[in-house]
Amino acid sequence: EAGGAGGTFSDLAAVLRIAGRHCAPIPLAETAIAGWMLASSGLKIPAGPLTLAPVHGEKITARKSGANWRLAGALTRVPYARVANHIAILAAGPAGNVIARVGAVQCKITPGRNFAHEPRDGVMLDDIEIAADQVAPAGAGVTHAALKERGALARALMMAGALEHALELSVRYTTERSQFGRKIGQFQAIQQELARFAGEVAAAVASALSAAGAVERGGNATLAVASAKIRTAQAAQE
Repeated sequence: EAGGAGGTFSDLAAVLRIAGRHCAPIPLAETAIAGWMLASSGLKIPAGPLTLAPVHGEKITARKSGANWRLAGALTRVPYARVANHIAILAAGPAGNVIARVGAVQCKITPGRNFAHEPRDGVMLDDIEIAADQVAPAGAGVTHAALKERGALARALMMAGALEHALELSVRYTTERSQFGRKIGQFQAIQQELARFAGEVAAAVASALSAAGAVERGGNATLAVASAKIRTAQAAQE
């Protein structure tokens, strides 16, 4: 009814896991979370890629300007800002937090990237003006903590998918590479390392999917999400 696919959070988790498996260079998680922000606040979800802000604790202020609104502030490391059509922004309004849907063309965007060469851009809102129907009080549950939680879960799910693919590539390599006249996958030391690898991947996937289920069921899922983020990070390091 809000223009989405009518899926559950577990459906989204499955898609994010596949996106991570293929290192898809698209703002899929960002679009999903931004859509949730807008829909929860009664704002129309526009077509095309979305992103969200703030993601690092910056403060954006929103004030009335006649029939419209004005937004001001600076944002750092906004994911995929340069390719997003709109940015869903959690801003401090005169009577509490508001959600604003801002066209990316209205912002000054400075390209940046993270260690994975994914876009992490600077965004400047220089007292920009937007229409009244692009701003609404933040919906129930749309808080800075909730954005961090959903972002952490999205990353954990994508990391789990990437770990699965890394394991598949490693196993395939051990069946192709030969040393001392044997496939290296026949050596016990290699088999032991692959077994450790598989155990870490299984734990990461289980924790990520469990956290997605906890979010879908509702209630406080912070511990489940934090555990998933920690566990997938530990698996990646190993």
